[in-house]
Formats: sequence, C-alpha cells, structure tokens
Amino acid sequence: MPNRTGEKINRTSPSPFLPIQMYLNLVKGKQTLLLVYTAAFAYLITALQITFNFFTFFWLLVALTLTIAGSTLFNMYIDRDIDAIMERTKNRPLPSGKIAPSTVMKHGFFFTGAGLFCSLIYLNLITTIAIFLGFFFDVIIYSLVLKRRTKYSIIFGGIAGGLPAIAGRTVLINSVDVISILLGFFVISWIPLHILTLALLPANLKGYSEAKIPMWPVVSGERQTIYIITLSAILSAILTVITGFLLEIDPLWIIPLAFFSSYIIAIAVRNLSTPTTLRTFKLFKVASIYMALTFILLFIGLLLTKNSFGSLAGVLSTIKALLL
Repeated sequence: MPNRTGEKINRTSPSPFLPIQMYLNLVKGKQTLLLVYTAAFAYLITALQITFNFFTFFWLLVALTLTIAGSTLFNMYIDRDIDAIMERTKNRPLPSGKIAPSTVMKHGFFFTGAGLFCSLIYLNLITTIAIFLGFFFDVIIYSLVLKRRTKYSIIFGGIAGGLPAIAGRTVLINSVDVISILLGFFVISWIPLHILTLALLPANLKGYSEAKIPMWPVVSGERQTIYIITLSAILSAILTVITGFLLEIDPLWIIPLAFFSSYIIAIAVRNLSTPTTLRTFKLFKVASIYMALTFILLFIGLLLTKNSFGSLAGVLSTIKALLL
C-alpha cells in the first residue's frame, strides 16, 4: 500500500515488533540516549549525597527510555508530512514509506504506557509526574500545539528536555529542590544552542522554510538567531557553575567546568562577531559534547570533593609551603 509520497509501505512482517535499526531510527536513538544520560548522571550526582540504589536506578532508566521513545514515536507520527518535505528528514521510516503510520502510533502508545506504568509501580509519584510532564510538553504542547505556529515552541520543547534531569534527582530525594531545578534549567537553556545552530545550517534552513515551520531563523533572521544562541551558551554556562557551587564542589574541581563553559561561550561570541557556516556547524557539534561533559564534570567534581582527593585549600597550602 503506498504512503502519501507514493512509496510502498512494508507490511510483510507478521511480528508485532520491528527490527532494532528501525526502532533506533524511529526513536532518534542518539537523542533518546542523551536525555536518558542526563537523568542517569543527575541520579548519580544525587546518589553521592545520599545513597546509590541499583533497583531504583535501573527502573528510572527503563521508565525514561520507554517514555522518551514513545514520545518520539508520536512526534514522528505527527511530523510525517513535514519530514517528507525536508531533505534532512525525508528518508526517515515514515516519510520514506518503510512503515505504516498506524504502526508507529501503536508503538507510541505501547512504549509511553509501559514507561509511565514502570515509573508509577517502581518509582515515586513526583518522578512519575516529571516523566509524564516531559511527554506532555514534548508531544502535546510542542509538537501538536506550538511547533507549526510560533518560534517560541523550542522553549516548551526545551522544558520537555529538562524534565528527565529533574526526574533523575527527584527519584532519590522525593521532592523538587533547587539543584533539580538548576539541572533541568541547564538543559532547557542548552536546547537553543543545539537546535538553533542545526536550524541555521543552509540545507536545514531551506527545509524549514519549505515546510513552513516558523523556526527562529526562518521568521526572525540569522542575526537574531545567533544572538539567541550566544545567550543560550552564556546562560547554560552560568547555571553550570552555580550548580557546582550549590553542590558544594570544591572550587578546584569547578575550574575544568568553568574552563569548558568559557570555551563554548568563546565560540558562540566569535560566531556572533563573525558568523560563518563552518563555525555554526562546529558550535552544533561541540554543543552535544558540552552537555555530556558538564554532567560528567559535576559528578567527578562532587566525587573528588566527597572523597577528599585534594582540595583548592590543600593545593594552595602545599604551594605556600614549597615557596617558603
């Protein structure tokens, strides 16, 4: 049976399950992994302050992976007409006719339902609410309501992206505190740095224009978009360092975090001063590394501080003794 682009949809498999590669394409494997990663490290950071529970950690990862995958399946279903127009997305399973829309919808319900069920049974209510809100903001608010109407949709998509990190902390403390909010807001403030640099690349900008999606560079131009990207880099860097201090990480171990944050700001500011496609692409590639490295550095910094593997005061004392 042909899809809307005239290509045949594969309905030959009798199994209710799809090939692994198909799932990875449908749920945007790297994106799902990155969001689960933020939750995992938010949990590990909190565990250093409280205690590590393997059972809770395991079910957190399962619940989030399933729910985020389900949300992405719904997004694929909703955006299939847009994806068929854009060069970057036209070969995805739905617009290319490799799978039927109804199959994607069914899998979306299954994965989302299974994820929320696991969270409700094995985790606490606050964490389940956080995971559900991630689904709600991503699928309902962002994809269904705002994506085709306003450039500000990415802010609400960003909220969905920040909620896994919040869930990673609330599952241990059973409440929402300042640290969990800061971890979530770090991801939210990072989203424009990632999304808008991608949208600025010429082929993608052309695709959004043809699909009539009001992304920031389409409706407000390149210059304003680069301002927003620069603001995103600065804000996420500030939130990172504040989080480090509130976690009471020794200043010695905040230095690498501040250094890498400054590097991201430097690239963004340089691109603001002299924008080039190459520099924009570099910023896009480095942004994901920045996200991953920030959580690692917060974890390592707190680990080293808790285990007293050196401190700024100790280093300064040693230097003073050597000089004298």
